[in-house]
Amino acid sequence: MSDEIEREIRRREHAGRSLESLLGGEVERIDSQGTRRGAARAWAVWNAVNGDVERAHTTGVHVGEPRRGARDPELTVYVDSNAYLTDFSANREIYLARMETAGLRFSSIAFRRAKGRATSGAAAKKAARAARPPLPELTPDEERRVSELCSALPESLRDSVSRAMRASLRAQKREHS
Repeated sequence: MSDEIEREIRRREHAGRSLESLLGGEVERIDSQGTRRGAARAWAVWNAVNGDVERAHTTGVHVGEPRRGARDPELTVYVDSNAYLTDFSANREIYLARMETAGLRFSSIAFRRAKGRATSGAAAKKAARAARPPLPELTPDEERRVSELCSALPESLRDSVSRAMRASLRAQKREHS
């Protein structure tokens, strides 16, 4: 009986070693390539060292091989809109310094527009609009008041101003109801 227990213990111990060596080899393989770990680490550091605006409008990063003559890899950051592409590109030296302060050094940083994705800002606005209830209608007294206020305006402005006033009153009614 004790021989069976000892054999089972040895079998389990050896199984643990082989699993450990298998996982250790896989971890070393991924680490030696550097791409998976490098991009994941760059993404984590990018989100840690930058503010809410950068985090909200960045869709991903890519760590590329160093270019000829450079020792450090290149970082490509994908953003969700052309406006932020321009903003972030103007501050590229600041972003490089922030990343280096956190322990990641890159020879350069490039910003690119992410393809095939809706902008997170536009998607959030669309979802917010869909979640809002429709604007309430104005009462006859409110309609009369808008007409009275717009009656002194020149004909060329009367229609557009009255539409704007109606929309404003309807939005106020929704907020206060």
